[in-house]
Amino acid sequence: MQGELTGKVALVTGGGSGIGRAIALRLAQQGAAISAVDVNLEGAKATAEEVKAARGKAIAIQCDVSKEEQVNGAVKETEEKLGNIGILVNCAGVAGASFLADMATEEWLRLLDIHLNGAFYFSRAVIRSMKEGDRIINISSVDGIVGRVLGTHYSAAKGAINAFTATAALEVAHRGITVNAIAPGLIRTAIGNMLIEVVPEFYKEIPVLRYGEPEDVAALAAFLASPDAGYITGQTIVVDGGAALCHPMNRFVLQSMAL
Repeated sequence: MQGELTGKVALVTGGGSGIGRAIALRLAQQGAAISAVDVNLEGAKATAEEVKAARGKAIAIQCDVSKEEQVNGAVKETEEKLGNIGILVNCAGVAGASFLADMATEEWLRLLDIHLNGAFYFSRAVIRSMKEGDRIINISSVDGIVGRVLGTHYSAAKGAINAFTATAALEVAHRGITVNAIAPGLIRTAIGNMLIEVVPEFYKEIPVLRYGEPEDVAALAAFLASPDAGYITGQTIVVDGGAALCHPMNRFVLQSMAL
């Protein structure tokens, strides 16, 4: 594969499925060598094999992003096998559903560990060796901007990622490195499908009248990773078909639950 990212090494967490997989494949199409990192090794291997089947270069690494030592190991293995990491995509995540009053401490900490601490561990591990033109892309969520019923922990973690993105961007801007976040709305992934199954008609509340696909997010990630995006940094860009503009999700979910 040859493209504007040829010569770059991209490490994508959560690269074994959903948005992470779509981003890994899109970056590979642009010529990047891919390190697909996922707690699900089989999923990561499947992504890597698809890249290699298209004559790209890829490896698969099993890693729990909430474990600092595993993160450092994943970065070291990527650098040894592929070279210096020039694109980091922090995409690994999980979901949960609980009212704040009923939320267990362990559940709260688990989501912050995976979403927020994972992004911190990986960013810290690669940022010193990054060079001009390198990129960090954090996958946030529209829920980190507008909130979500039954998701205080998820929304809090994603909101923190937005602030993390802005501050990290300020610290490395003088080095020619950009840091941006993408905030997807309702996307057809394992997480998104949990809501779609509960409220299958929700797409009618989205201005563009469809659910998002992982490829919608991957397209923006590929642009932010490209040389053309060198003057964009510290931003959280919403990809939700306009849903946040009318913010119907919480109302729709509450009505469906007859609360």
